[in-house]
Amino acid sequence: MRGGSTTTTSGGGGYSLWGMTGGLLLTATATALGAKAFDLTRATRVKRNTVGFFHPVANDGGGGERVLWCAMRAVMAARPKASVVLYTDLPAVAQDREVLSDGSEEFSVEGEEEEEEETFWSRYMRERAREKFGVILPSRLEVVELKTTSLLNPSMYPRLTLLLQSLTSTLVGGEALYKLTPQVYIDTCGVPFVLPLARLFGCRTACYVHYPVISTNMLQRVKQRKRMYNNASTGTASSYAKMVYYKLFALIYGCVGSFAQVCMTNSSWTRGHVQDIFWWKYWWQRRAAYIRPLRVFPPCNTESLTKIPLKSPKRNTKSPVILSIGQFRPEKDHRMQLEAYALALKRAEGSSKNLKVILQSKLVLVGGCRSDADRQRVEDLKARAKELGLGDDRVEFLLNVPYSTIRDLLSQAVVGIHTMVDEHFGIGIVEYMASGVIAVANNSGGPAADIITPLRDEKKGSLQATGYLASTTDEYASALVNALCISEKEREKMCLAARSSIARFSEASFDQSFVNALERLWT
Repeated sequence: MRGGSTTTTSGGGGYSLWGMTGGLLLTATATALGAKAFDLTRATRVKRNTVGFFHPVANDGGGGERVLWCAMRAVMAARPKASVVLYTDLPAVAQDREVLSDGSEEFSVEGEEEEEEETFWSRYMRERAREKFGVILPSRLEVVELKTTSLLNPSMYPRLTLLLQSLTSTLVGGEALYKLTPQVYIDTCGVPFVLPLARLFGCRTACYVHYPVISTNMLQRVKQRKRMYNNASTGTASSYAKMVYYKLFALIYGCVGSFAQVCMTNSSWTRGHVQDIFWWKYWWQRRAAYIRPLRVFPPCNTESLTKIPLKSPKRNTKSPVILSIGQFRPEKDHRMQLEAYALALKRAEGSSKNLKVILQSKLVLVGGCRSDADRQRVEDLKARAKELGLGDDRVEFLLNVPYSTIRDLLSQAVVGIHTMVDEHFGIGIVEYMASGVIAVANNSGGPAADIITPLRDEKKGSLQATGYLASTTDEYASALVNALCISEKEREKMCLAARSSIARFSEASFDQSFVNALERLWT
């Protein structure tokens, strides 16, 4: 059995862990048997020809939200007669305001005049998808409000955060499924603990995994007591207890995740960790075709962004813009970006003439703020910038801006920076490359495995770099210096190679792959 070795321990603790494991197995067995026993009852609850997307917080402005809207669009286009449902919380907005802009004709639905009037929240969500991501949803959707999403706030659980947050997610999922039970249930935000419940309710289940809640990398860091944003430094005894806790959680996580009949992952890195942790080939998996996780690259707006010219008056390589796109969350490590940029500037001061261009540069950090904690994080970053001697003429912060602003910045930037360790994929990095922006990203996760990979020239047999990878502050500073100071000819070669390499990340490719994966659930 996969993950069985994770329960190995010594002394009395072993008995306790094996007992918990046995209880887990009994729970899984009871859940599956219960699903069998209540087949007739649950059939009356399931709303036929309905696809439900479980995304409790659909306003974070990140890559996960882009996947949600593009996945909805793909399902609407492929199955126009299906009813698409979104389970989410709702923002505090006045429902009597006019949501749609002058471009509301883009949202017209064929035959809409004969049907019921579209609800406010359907119009609101479709407008958000268009304004924030440029995604046009071709038909209306049904929005089911979730009142219990506050239970998912990790700040409520200062201890055993992963476990308690995951267990309470079943209450949020239960609310969603009780209000409306879809024929196909899709988890698009990484809440796998609801999957067994969805199967019990009679749904066919799928999940799109952006980032495994726990990974073998995380377990290794806990074992090595490596300090990170999600792994505080502890003593030996505490580290041992934490290791036992994480291994037990990984066991449970692998069990509930395997209740997905279709599992899609966003990168080779994510697929590898899901393959290692999720339980596969167990008796409640009815079809062998459902076993292996699929790699479905997330949708990136490559078609539109590749139209941005590599050379234009807006993209000033003599006074270059360094762009950072990413939500202001601790794992994005914006602090390292500031420190690397300050180090690059220090190297340029008093250096040779060819490094002087760095002194004319500016760093622009763009991202979404979801909460007061995020806003405080931005204030802390501004304070850190001042400590490093980076004034407002050097660093600019732009929060919660519309997609049109991001696209305009991509047409101006010369270099794009991304510093998250073990980034599951990195949509922002692909957007850099598509826009003609030289990408500098972390040498780990999706960026290293799938995105910033050399492009082979089939005629010459040589390899052309498509960007830069770095790990430390010093390496990032060196990469920034190299990216800003290469010749115009070399910059153009790298940008053209990068554009050629990212065709596989297009929205059209995602739409087709996503629909193909779900086809198994309709038969």
